[in-house]
Amino acid sequence: MVATESVVVKIAHPTQRKAAWLREMAQACSGAVQCALDAAEQLRTSSRAKLHRATYREIRTRFGLPADYARMAVNAAVSLARSYAGLRRSPHQHRTSFPKVNGAQGIGLGVNAYQLVRGGNRWILRCSTGVRGVYVWLPLCVPSKFQERLVGAHGDAQLFERDGTWYVMLPVRTATPTPTTCSGEPTFIGVDLGVVRLATVAGSECVRIFDGKAVRQQREHYADLRRRYQRHGRRDRVKAMGRKERRWMRDMNHRISRQIVDLAGAYEQPVIVLERLDGIRERVRGSTAFNRMLASWAFRQLVEFVAYKAAREGIAVVFVDPRGTSKTCHRCGHSARANRRDQGHFRCVACGYASNADLNAARNIAALGPAALAHGAPDTPPGEAGTENGGSRSDVV
Repeated sequence: MVATESVVVKIAHPTQRKAAWLREMAQACSGAVQCALDAAEQLRTSSRAKLHRATYREIRTRFGLPADYARMAVNAAVSLARSYAGLRRSPHQHRTSFPKVNGAQGIGLGVNAYQLVRGGNRWILRCSTGVRGVYVWLPLCVPSKFQERLVGAHGDAQLFERDGTWYVMLPVRTATPTPTTCSGEPTFIGVDLGVVRLATVAGSECVRIFDGKAVRQQREHYADLRRRYQRHGRRDRVKAMGRKERRWMRDMNHRISRQIVDLAGAYEQPVIVLERLDGIRERVRGSTAFNRMLASWAFRQLVEFVAYKAAREGIAVVFVDPRGTSKTCHRCGHSARANRRDQGHFRCVACGYASNADLNAARNIAALGPAALAHGAPDTPPGEAGTENGGSRSDVV
């Protein structure tokens, strides 16, 4: 079984000439993406084929981009246009404007536009300039633990700049054990995601709840700091605080996902059952603080981390539709809104069964696992595979 992961590697102090080439190429790529977005808005389409026909030649001549760079610019515009179209279809999004390119767009590296060259423990990224035989060579800072993994790097990549430092995001293919749930009786471990409790894990013999109180307090602290900086016009500090919060959130998701996979690994034939996340921000609404927490928490990132960590351990992962799991009794199957007395308590009006509401939902999710597993191989969350950020996780090195 082969899994694809995104590994972010730092570029080691490019020279002035190379840094100038990177900035010029990034500016040209941003202009090309905006050109394709303008065409998408004018033609009212997010079709890759239509946008390619409408803008490819113009991008090549107007911005001087080589073929693979032009193709990646069109792909980036398609991804943005489709994201906009999805938001427009949502009944809860009313003020969505057509996307515009910002300064963080970066440089799309097509699979034929770069090559990784290795000399011992030294890795160099060779980027095409569009001129035959002329390349830009960018040394990479690769820690020893990632040396062998970069051997499997293949596919479209991306160069981007953060705080004056350049990085490259590389897709890496790694071999993982094939899940062995076909032999023996599988044990299904349900995982319910939320804001009050970040994750509730229910197995046949164990329960684990990841309380979100400390996390909510930390998120409110970050939000308060950003408001203060905004009042004083410190946009640089607002951006820096946003990056710090994202790093903290990624670390938190790594820790939670590791514990979930370790808990599942204690069983003989484990199958982790996760909920599909389509429309989670539209389905759940609350106070302003709650909505901000819901909108900013990376639920999909946590799911991705669980999926790839489980794949490395040979643990199967399936995805189920979570609708109705929070108001359905795990014991008797009776479903009614009255069963959910409040956010944290569940009491069935039919049989009297009482439990923590998230724990009851996690057990219902686990109960849906056999049917999901019977449909075939472990699934992938909808909307993840084949997207710009796609179905893979990111390691920053």
